[in-house]
Amino acid sequence: MLPNATLIGELIAFIVFVVFCMKYVWPPIIGAIEERQKKIADGLAASEEGEKALEVAEVKVNEQLKEAKTQAADIIEQAKKRG
Repeated sequence: MLPNATLIGELIAFIVFVVFCMKYVWPPIIGAIEERQKKIADGLAASEEGEKALEVAEVKVNEQLKEAKTQAADIIEQAKKRG
């Protein structure tokens, strides 16, 4: 039993459509997806670097604050001795 001509025509049209999509449609879509993934990865890396820089800055601020408090206490102590 032979398939009828409409089925053969539909099969050929479907194969042509799939080949066309694989050659001209999918590459730009895949390229856009890869570019977006790269941007997201870069953004996450930048966020992590920013968090590390913030932690370093907080440590420096705390050290400077402790130093300033120590200096202030020394100045007050010297003033009390003079006074």
